Amino acid sequence: MPARAKRIALTFCGALASASVILSAGPGGAPAFASGSSVPDGITSVALAQTDADMQKVVDWWTPDRLKRANSYTPPDKSAPSSGSKTTSPSSTPAAATATPAAAEAGSISTKLDDKTRAVSGQVPPRTADQVINSKNVNLPPTVGKVFFRIGNAEYWCSASSVHSKYGNVVATAGHCAYDAKNGKPVEYWVFIPSYAGDGLTPYGIYVGHTLYLNGTYAATGDFDYDYAFVTVHHGYKYAPDLDANGKPKKDAKGQTEYKRVDTGRLESQVGGQGFAWNRGFTVAAYAFGYPAGPNGDGSRPFNGRTMESCLTPATSKISTDKWDLQNGVLFKGCAFTSGASGGPWLIKYSNTRRIGYLNGVNSITWDLDGNGRNDGVSSPYFNTATYAVYSYAARQKTD
Repeated sequence: MPARAKRIALTFCGALASASVILSAGPGGAPAFASGSSVPDGITSVALAQTDADMQKVVDWWTPDRLKRANSYTPPDKSAPSSGSKTTSPSSTPAAATATPAAAEAGSISTKLDDKTRAVSGQVPPRTADQVINSKNVNLPPTVGKVFFRIGNAEYWCSASSVHSKYGNVVATAGHCAYDAKNGKPVEYWVFIPSYAGDGLTPYGIYVGHTLYLNGTYAATGDFDYDYAFVTVHHGYKYAPDLDANGKPKKDAKGQTEYKRVDTGRLESQVGGQGFAWNRGFTVAAYAFGYPAGPNGDGSRPFNGRTMESCLTPATSKISTDKWDLQNGVLFKGCAFTSGASGGPWLIKYSNTRRIGYLNGVNSITWDLDGNGRNDGVSSPYFNTATYAVYSYAARQKTD
C-alpha cells in the first residue's frame, strides 16, 4: 500500500421496524397523508410500525436492558466494485476499504445563507429542553439522538436528528441507517431516542418509526450519493410509576414498582426540529454531531458512544470513491468520528444559543485520510434537489 494510501470505513448503519414494505406505495398500502397522492417517481416508501399492534410489538421489544446492550453497527461490505474501480480489497476492519479521494473542489467559505440558498427554517427547542448540555464549548442540540434497531439476532444503534416538518414528526438519518440495500430489506424495530444518555435515560421520550422515505436509487443499488433517509414517527412515550388511588406507586408480586406508558406528544414539541437546506455547494462551514463508538483501524477507541460528540469545520470540500459509488460526496476533514456517528446531522448556520441550524448533510462514511490507522474525516452525500424531494414528501405525512 502506498505510504499515504487513503482508507475509508462506513460508520454504523441503522434501522427500521416493520412487517410490510411499500415500494412506491402500491394500491391500498400507501400511508395516510394530509393530501393524498401516490409516491412520486424516485422516492421509495417503506412501511414501518403503522398499526397499534405493530407499534406495541416495537414498544415491548425495547426494554431498558436491550437498549443498553445494543452495539454500534457497521454494515456488511457493499457488492464487488464494478470493472475499472480503483478500490482495493477490503482491509481487516469491517466495512473498510482503501480508496483514493478526489481532489477538493475550490470555492469560498460559506458563512451565511444568501439569496441563492434554498432552505426551510427550523423550530427552536422548547424552554423545557435542557439548556446547559455542552461539549467542547458547544451547546448540543436536543434534536440529536440515537436510532435503535434489530438485524438478525442482534440489536444495534446509530445517530439521527429531528428535522422540522408541518406535523413535527420527521427524523433524518443516513440511508444505511434505515435500509439494507445489499439485501433489499429493512431492519426491524426502529425507534428514535433524542438526547439518549448512556445510562439508559430517555429524557424526551421514545419515538417509534411509522414510515421510511428513501431516494429510490439508494434503495435499488446502495449508491452512497443518496445515503440519506427520513422517517416519520408516532407520538413519543415514556414510562412513569403507575399510582394507586392514594397516589402511591403500585407494586407487583415481587414488590417491584409497576410502570405505565405515558404519551409525550409530538417529537418537535419536545426537542424542536432542525431546518433543512439544499444546493449549498461543496464548500460550507458546518457542525457535525453524533454518537461515535467503534474502533479505528488500529484498534484504538477514542469514543464510547455514551455521549454526543461534535466537530466543527470552517470549510468542507468535495470527495469521491468508487468503493461506495460515491461521486459527489462532501468531506469534513479533521473529524475523528468512528462507527456509531453514522446518520448524525451536519448543521450549517448553527446557533449556539438557539441550538438549531439547517440540516445540510448526514454522517455517512468515515475516512482515514493519512493512512495512519485512525479516522480523520467523515463525509456526507451532497444535499441537492433530489434530497429535498424525499424530505419534503416525508414532511407531508401526518401521524398519531
